[in-house]
Amino acid sequence: MDIIAQALARNQKTLTEHSAKQFLASFGIPVSREVLVPDVDVAAEEAKKLGFPVVLKATGRDLFHKTDVGGVVLNLRNAEEVREAGRRLLEIKGAEALLIAEMVRGDRELVCGLIRDAQFGLCVMFGLGGIMTEVFRDVVFRVAPLTPSDAREMMGEIRARKILQPFRGQAAVDIDAISQILITLGEIGLKHPEIQSIDINPLKVRPDGKPVAVDALINLGASPSTSLLRLRSGQVRARKEAPPQPPRKAGLAKLFTPDSVAIIGASGTAGKAGNTVIKNILANGYKGKIHLVNPKGGEILGLPVTPSVTSLPDGIDLAIVMTPAETTPQVVRECAIKGIKYFVLAAGGFSEVDHAGEELQKELVKVIEETGVRAIGPNTSGHTSTPHHFTSGFFPLGKIPRGNISYIAQTGNFATHTMRYIATAENYGVAQVIGLGNKIDIDETEALEYLAGDPETRAIFMYLESIKRPRDFISVARKVSRVKPVVMLKGGSTGEGSKAAVTHTAAMASDERITDGAIAQAGITRVYDYSHLVLAAKAASFMPLPKGNRVSFLAPSGAMLVVLADLCVQRWGLAVPDLEDATQKRLQDISPSYIKMRNPVDIWPAALQHGIEFAYREGIEALMKDANIDAVVPILMLTDDVGVPPLDFIVDLAEKYPDKPLYVTFSGEKKHMVAAKAFLEPKGVPTYPLIEEPFEVLSILYRCRRNMERQ
Repeated sequence: MDIIAQALARNQKTLTEHSAKQFLASFGIPVSREVLVPDVDVAAEEAKKLGFPVVLKATGRDLFHKTDVGGVVLNLRNAEEVREAGRRLLEIKGAEALLIAEMVRGDRELVCGLIRDAQFGLCVMFGLGGIMTEVFRDVVFRVAPLTPSDAREMMGEIRARKILQPFRGQAAVDIDAISQILITLGEIGLKHPEIQSIDINPLKVRPDGKPVAVDALINLGASPSTSLLRLRSGQVRARKEAPPQPPRKAGLAKLFTPDSVAIIGASGTAGKAGNTVIKNILANGYKGKIHLVNPKGGEILGLPVTPSVTSLPDGIDLAIVMTPAETTPQVVRECAIKGIKYFVLAAGGFSEVDHAGEELQKELVKVIEETGVRAIGPNTSGHTSTPHHFTSGFFPLGKIPRGNISYIAQTGNFATHTMRYIATAENYGVAQVIGLGNKIDIDETEALEYLAGDPETRAIFMYLESIKRPRDFISVARKVSRVKPVVMLKGGSTGEGSKAAVTHTAAMASDERITDGAIAQAGITRVYDYSHLVLAAKAASFMPLPKGNRVSFLAPSGAMLVVLADLCVQRWGLAVPDLEDATQKRLQDISPSYIKMRNPVDIWPAALQHGIEFAYREGIEALMKDANIDAVVPILMLTDDVGVPPLDFIVDLAEKYPDKPLYVTFSGEKKHMVAAKAFLEPKGVPTYPLIEEPFEVLSILYRCRRNMERQ
């Protein structure tokens, strides 16, 4: 019996509860025992067979949320109660029959579901269920298909996860059974594209921990190629899912390591983008050949200028196109004829602007497809490869510091003013930076895959507002995030879930929740502050990732110790564990007898007794030796009055214990903080002016470590 085909043949948009549960049961999902009956007398007879107490429900093709209209009666204990309740239920508008079901015992109610998201496609939901589902909204999502690890991660992410443990004399929830239900939901969605959403609510947990679906709703779509698109207005409309677009075969190596470059639209006017890009290339010591194109010819910054693309030599690796948007398609065609394979398309004025720009972008896409060239942009601020001494950036940058951090950004910030900040205010450098722009060709998935194999890149930081090929991206990111830390700030994720959706799943499937689930599933560490793309990158550049979340810190103030210890546990997911006996003894030996030493460490009494340098040096080293501690954060008080010790000992300790992160933060006078930063960071010790920052960074990088080590 093909339940779905029959429903579609009747032009039915939603399966009845009974049909939905029959369908789910055919895939092995456990459902409550029930019988569909036409009248109250048959209901009474079937209730006897099921065994009292029972549940009676009104059912009909257009009757969905039965609880809202009083369409469910619980705990009926005899045949007469069934008849009486049945007569009332059949009077409800839309009621066509009765559903008599076993009264499933158990106090825990969960929810599972399936939704087709406009960006990520098929997604599975899990969370806290029952009539308060949409009040608590304690749900998480993953993109289908799911692995057993995905399913288990979902259960560990809901706020009410303790409900899965033994509860009021009832057994722990059967995690394997729940995992199988979630995996099966994904498989159902992949097998039946005509299913738009599934809602199992509640998925009740029996006292023995076994889950059973006691209500279910399946929403169907007229077209198998549509998905639900949630709008800010709260409405739902269908949108065709774009077919997968596999990346082109030509790799990105020559984009980052060109032996020759042409600048189309080079300018002799200082301050213009076509002039600044030349200065940036020269400032970074690029060793390849530079060809400038400008109709005026002549010379710019000591380099000869060719009047047209047709005058260029054949076989140049990369063209940086600085000309206006309306000329870009023709310029790409001309360059392709000359054998140029890679392009940086700087101009704005395409799909990000208006309808005319969209049409122009379509023309540009057609040119790229026809010629087979590779391009970043348009509307990009360029890219950088410090190992190759090259940049296509046209913001005044000068010499870009070389390092081991790479950025992928759907914004001009990282190739422009953020890079300027890093170069002038921080002491770490970058390996590769790519500004994606409008992503008509090269996208975040291909860039991430390239950086995975880049020996110069230790960690990858990303800013994205959209994901072009979500499923490919997740697949690639799952592999990359196991070998390198991948951190993402995701913008544009605040679209509201639809209030008009039929199922709870659809109503709670906000862009933010699905994005969170997809990013977690990919093994990417998500951050929510722009500054963390710099603060965490600095630590990842200088220090190893923490092996765990156990932190110790030393401070000159009891209040700092108390507040930070609370924040570690409450906000940052860090532990402040007990110290080893040897560590505690060493700290006690250097401290006055009136204070009992523990973690975190009140170091100031020792500093008053033995001097600041001695106390901090001995205290830090004791903690660096401690096997119970994964990272150490000294908070230095630096003032003229108290005195500023030489800080060489911190560098020495960082070098002596290279496997354990050591981050430094400060209190006191600003001038001494600036001086300490200038001294420590070039020697490989990251510093932070605000005392919360090193802990925020540890939290981020600990999550990176956990993602790298996941199953």
